[in-house]
Amino acid sequence: MTVRTAYLAGDGFVDELAHELGDAYLGHGRLLIAAGPPRLTAWAANVWLDPQEIVVASISDAATKLRALQRNWAVYAPRLHRRATLIQEQLPKVSAKPLVFSAPPPSAPLGSWTLLDAETILAAPHCSSPFPNGEIRFVEDRTGPPSRAYLKLWEALTLIGRRPAPGEICLDLGSSPGGWSGALQQMGTHVISVDRAALAPEIARLPSIEHRRESVFARRLAASPPFPARNSVTCSTTSTSSLGSNRVRIKQMLSASSFLRKAGIRGPGPRPSPG
Repeated sequence: MTVRTAYLAGDGFVDELAHELGDAYLGHGRLLIAAGPPRLTAWAANVWLDPQEIVVASISDAATKLRALQRNWAVYAPRLHRRATLIQEQLPKVSAKPLVFSAPPPSAPLGSWTLLDAETILAAPHCSSPFPNGEIRFVEDRTGPPSRAYLKLWEALTLIGRRPAPGEICLDLGSSPGGWSGALQQMGTHVISVDRAALAPEIARLPSIEHRRESVFARRLAASPPFPARNSVTCSTTSTSSLGSNRVRIKQMLSASSFLRKAGIRGPGPRPSPG
């Protein structure tokens, strides 16, 4: 049997995922299928491992065949939405309860399936993400942050399985209005918040946030790392709402990476031994 893998692109990033894969031979909404074992991808929200096509005669037959493979399923329905919903309703319910940030992700296996046509299901009992379609829903803080941007930080830290520890130093680049800086400060870190624009007043007054009104691309910033690398963890954010292109995003990330390398700062992973 030919090995293949299905990749579900993040919302709005189908073209980027298609370019990254290079040889996807079937597109189904945001779902792209490529030959071979799973690959490390930057633009996939979820990876369907060894998906299989299943011919079904009816809605109840589809539900029966999915239940025979495993218990928990999440549907992706870019087409035939009504029929897919009726099938999903005959499957065991999967908890849709929002995740409390810092709580562990679900541990139960979660498969994904879709209708390629009215009589053909593509199903993968095992996927890379424990969340339906790779999308995490959090219990939100609706009173403190100046925007919902902090949810992106929560999602990133949840996916990599690591968060800054109290007392660590975090660098927030392109930080205004300060949603990420505020979220990092709530974790007990000291935040160096860099942006020429002002922080929201409720963020600026928080203790342990040092706001530097400088450009992320400033030569002076890149030439003078502001803190020792050994006891620092970094979080680089870039504001793209007014810039709008992936090329600019990549330029910002490369600029931040260059700065961090000059500072001797490493990403998550084993820490150097003292001394």
